[in-house]
Amino acid sequence: MEYTLTALSPEHLDKLLSQMQLPVDAFSLRMAYLSAGSVSYCLLNGDEPILAGGIVNLMWHRGEAWLLTTPFFRKHLRECYKYVKSTLPRMAREGKFKRVQATCAVIMSTVLFDHLGFEYEGTMKCFGPSGETCHMYARLF
Repeated sequence: MEYTLTALSPEHLDKLLSQMQLPVDAFSLRMAYLSAGSVSYCLLNGDEPILAGGIVNLMWHRGEAWLLTTPFFRKHLRECYKYVKSTLPRMAREGKFKRVQATCAVIMSTVLFDHLGFEYEGTMKCFGPSGETCHMYARLF
């Protein structure tokens, strides 16, 4: 399999979002993920986007990490994880982020954050887009 890491394009993002059922509208995500000062990349398998992620600029050298996965990612977790792990510091440097935080619904696996060097900071009730309780993680660069 031939993987290519590229800057996230609106077309790649739309293709990924069309495969998902998210509690927020695609327009809002597009505005955030592709906003000024934010950094985002897409992993392609051939021409097919299989993973996208980035850091949304929150100002003052702070950012919020995000990740959109596909069934391909979940089936090839080990291979895709290498790209996530190597690209995160690159995005932090590119965006000049000193702090990158990430929120995760309590029902989601938090193992990924541990492996990426994030530290658990707390639990936030009714924080998610549909009122989910979330965990906050952060990594300093």
